[in-house]
Amino acid sequence: MTESLKEPVLFAGEIDENINLSLPATSAEEYINQVIIEARRCESVVVSEIDETKLKKPTVNIKTLAGCTEAPASLGPSLEWQKCQVDDFSKIRLYIARVRDEIQTCKRKWKPPALKLPNVGEEKEWIKFLSDSNDGTCETLVPTLDIVLAINQPTIENLLEYLVDSVVEQGIIQFHIGRWIYVFLVALELPVNPDMCSCLRSLARICSVIRANETTPNASQVNTLNLMICLVARYFRQLDLADQ
Repeated sequence: MTESLKEPVLFAGEIDENINLSLPATSAEEYINQVIIEARRCESVVVSEIDETKLKKPTVNIKTLAGCTEAPASLGPSLEWQKCQVDDFSKIRLYIARVRDEIQTCKRKWKPPALKLPNVGEEKEWIKFLSDSNDGTCETLVPTLDIVLAINQPTIENLLEYLVDSVVEQGIIQFHIGRWIYVFLVALELPVNPDMCSCLRSLARICSVIRANETTPNASQVNTLNLMICLVARYFRQLDLADQ
């Protein structure tokens, strides 16, 4: 079958290699001869030579985003510790998902909390609201859960971006900020969109930088930083950022 495709469609006869290609063909046969001769003179592969001096330089500086900064030997988490954190995180996410489902199917009685929440886009107001909502006691579990259940997924994504931006700007992850980041990571639905993925990666990177710059390591602070990196890398599958 394929051999038949190689057979010539038109019979060109004897080819005169001395034919003047600058003159127009006087017959169909002469035209075909000119085409065949020109085809024979063409190289099989042609590479264009580019004069780089004439190329315009890019007007935007693009920086390649590196992975996480390697943890100092004494501060890096073990693989066993990371696995435990991911397991606990998964169990909490399953619990939140079950609560949402029970509310939607009317199996659980729940009404939104009587709270005045900031509007979407009011970053500073949200940061202040979340900071003021931090008590650090076990009794605050229900109010925290109510806040999470009262806001939709786009708002959760916005709040995560606000909190991560705050960590990047301040170069430190304060307790109440880390607490709310964890809460919203628990409520974050999968799969994450590209913007949210970028936000999570920024979180892991800045946590690794803060950890590497610790001059007087605090166990609680280091655990928080390790936890954020672990969840982004291990649970949200950004494995190139993981601590080994």
